Amino acid sequence: MFLTIIVCGMVVALSAIRANCHQNPSVCLQAACPESWIGFQRKCFYFSDDTKNWTSSQRFCDSQDAALAQVESFQELNFLLRYKGPSDHWIGLSREQGQPWKWINGTEWTRQFPILGAGEYAYLNDKGASSARYYTERKWICSKPDTYVQMVQQSPN
Repeated sequence: MFLTIIVCGMVVALSAIRANCHQNPSVCLQAACPESWIGFQRKCFYFSDDTKNWTSSQRFCDSQDAALAQVESFQELNFLLRYKGPSDHWIGLSREQGQPWKWINGTEWTRQFPILGAGEYAYLNDKGASSARYYTERKWICSKPDTYVQMVQQSPN
């Protein structure tokens, strides 16, 4: 019997995933997310304790093979608001003066939630999202796919 599953809109053969595990068993035995990261909906999130400006926060995320968090659903927004605590946290949303908001990966923001303020860089606060200038120091949230999603993306079709 040949079993396929759908992961993030991709049809993946379970046999291909198993083959990858046999070739590299340490990948299949790893936790879905690195230590001190929190998993939610096939993503791993890192909530910083330090504060940095938006640019330095993104550099930190880059050093972790991640990016400032991109919010893709109301469930994800609620998760981030719940786990970030009372502090403001940078996310991966910015805009040029007079231009539309864009995520760190270049896709346009689809107005899933309101962003208050006149700044060019978005952050999450107690009430949702707001904006400020890049040089303001805040905590930040990084995100990246969990190891299962990474393994599926790397497996041959």
